[in-house]
Amino acid sequence: MDKLLPDELQYYIDTMRIRTARRRLRVVKTEKDKQLIQLDKRIKVLWRQDRHPEYVPLEPPVQKGYKRFFILRDDVARGKQASFFQGILDKINTVQYFHRKDFKVKKRQKGKKVMVVKEQGVRTFYRDEFNKLKLTRDEMTYFEERMVQVGWKGEVPQMVFTEPWRFVLRIRPHLLTHVRKANPELDSQIQEIENYMDKHYLRPRMRWLTQSRHSSWNKKLFGPKEKYQYQKKPLPQLLQEIYYNIE
Repeated sequence: MDKLLPDELQYYIDTMRIRTARRRLRVVKTEKDKQLIQLDKRIKVLWRQDRHPEYVPLEPPVQKGYKRFFILRDDVARGKQASFFQGILDKINTVQYFHRKDFKVKKRQKGKKVMVVKEQGVRTFYRDEFNKLKLTRDEMTYFEERMVQVGWKGEVPQMVFTEPWRFVLRIRPHLLTHVRKANPELDSQIQEIENYMDKHYLRPRMRWLTQSRHSSWNKKLFGPKEKYQYQKKPLPQLLQEIYYNIE
């Protein structure tokens, strides 16, 4: 190749810098996507700060409704195995909060609305959750696998405590001893970014860039992508395979 003169070389460089209309659109779209990714990182940092706020004590404490939880029944608490069943209860206890002391809610029965007490039971566990409890051999003898109704999933197998009669419900006032310290600047930044995303309808594109292709939930739901079956096969081989499959 002959050497280019300085003027010809500059012309060659200027010509290579010319972008087609399609390339210009691609560059603009890429820059917008980069800005969305940076915006997503920024909002996640703010959310993490908002999830770990600073709390200050309340003097005096303020009551906010009631809470209901399980305790040992009187005869069990006085028995020799009180500490044993208390250890189990600490792992399976549940707490409910409500504004009424009687924990009654309206429910329609036979066309009429009546007040009924909210249901509450001890925790049940899936098999993998149950294995993480690290129960002793004696504690495991009080659990068995049963089919339990779990919301829209229907009946699913779960590990259930077989002697719930050993526990009774106790209602106590729910006292607020600490209050979250307000951070107007942080709340303002989060609200400003969320309003901007809603106004310009950026959430779908941001979700596609940051979650859709790489999320572990997607891989668990749909499984890994299969490789293209015709990859690295010559055309005559592909035609031959298709021919024999048709026959």
